Amino acid sequence: MSTVVVRAIYADDVDAESFDARRVDGFTGQLGQTRIEQSGDVVVGLTGAGARAASSPERLARAAAAIARRVSTACAVTEPTDPVALEVDVDSFSPSGDEDAITAIAEGIARGGYRFRMTGETTFVSRSLPAGAGGSFAEAWERGARAAAAVRHARDLVNLPPSALTPAELARRARDLLEPLGVRVIVREAAELADGGYGGIVAIGRGSAHPPLLLELATGDGAPECVFVAKGVTYDSGGLSLKPADALMDMKSDMAGAAAVISAFSLLPAIAPGRSFSAVIPVVENMPGAHAVRPGDVVCLRDGSTLEILDTDFEGRVILADALARAAEMRPQAIVDFATLTYAARNALGDDFAALVSTDDALASRLSAAGERTGDRVWRLPLQTGLHAQIASDIADYKNFPGVPRARVSTAALLLSRFVGQIPWAHVDMAGPAFRHVADAEGGAGGTGYGVALIAEMVRSS
Repeated sequence: MSTVVVRAIYADDVDAESFDARRVDGFTGQLGQTRIEQSGDVVVGLTGAGARAASSPERLARAAAAIARRVSTACAVTEPTDPVALEVDVDSFSPSGDEDAITAIAEGIARGGYRFRMTGETTFVSRSLPAGAGGSFAEAWERGARAAAAVRHARDLVNLPPSALTPAELARRARDLLEPLGVRVIVREAAELADGGYGGIVAIGRGSAHPPLLLELATGDGAPECVFVAKGVTYDSGGLSLKPADALMDMKSDMAGAAAVISAFSLLPAIAPGRSFSAVIPVVENMPGAHAVRPGDVVCLRDGSTLEILDTDFEGRVILADALARAAEMRPQAIVDFATLTYAARNALGDDFAALVSTDDALASRLSAAGERTGDRVWRLPLQTGLHAQIASDIADYKNFPGVPRARVSTAALLLSRFVGQIPWAHVDMAGPAFRHVADAEGGAGGTGYGVALIAEMVRSS
């Protein structure tokens, strides 16, 4: 096995006066910079950690991800018989041995080393602790490894081709992952959904040869502290309101919210033993089949209200309305939904922030703080009640298409807010950070696993 020793270099420790190979290479220890050196028979990977005064677990994770990404990209192999081990000099990252920092480094190494291929080609980067490390040090590293495994699972789900991840297959994978951990998984099939009044989920899913379903997850025995709701559109063609060709290419990612919640639930038994949480995840494929819902159709939702579907490509809010109504029936202390819902969120905030809309300041603050600690950041936008005309229908209680291009994030959130009653609720529109169209210095293109760490930290810190 080949080994690369990984060390962090803080910008404070770089001698600006010395003329050496690092200076010529432009390496100054800034966050995100990397460099490979040879020291005798040892290959050393250096990663910039930035200024010490600005150091945090989240920044150390980014530094670790950058060097793992560089090694992973450089050492891509066709046969996984000669894996590359990264021997991490943790003291160079965190001389004090802070456990949160160690956990973050482990997460970052795994994030940067991730690679998804369907061709049999792999990049295998293993992680090893320095010799003799044990006790709380090893436990902190293992926590990071478990968290990284959950993020990796979410990324794998998002990156799978839509032909390989139908609604039924997503449900099977959720069961295989979660039931051995003690998480209860209920799968409600299409017939049960029709009988149960889930008209939105049934309508959006009926154009596909793969029937829709509803996943319910649960930990603990009491009433849930929080119900997490997630959009699970395994492929979104737009239905009869068909998307243009270039927009269809990445629509396998429209179930990133479901991937995040499912994967996060694999961590909850260890993070919050004995506590109760639930999830409600509508899973559909939105296709323009012979039985597809038509623009102008009206459906009856789980809570008894009616919804006019004017644009079948605005399907996320239709299925989430049913799911949120179901979540409210569980009478939790809070409801949080995760969805790749609007292009407007990405246009407004880019790829690094999800849009957050909430009816409760305390809940919004918890999510914002968790996002800052983990790097799964959110930015709060207003819930504009004055936009009611954009969700009101002439022939039904609501409509799914606002008719104007303005305030699309708030319009979607306003409609969703009608289905949670008085329960504190937050909506995370993760269209930007859920999927990377191009690789960057810290990770490859494709699913990012956004939301897994955000959920885990929100639960852990509450």
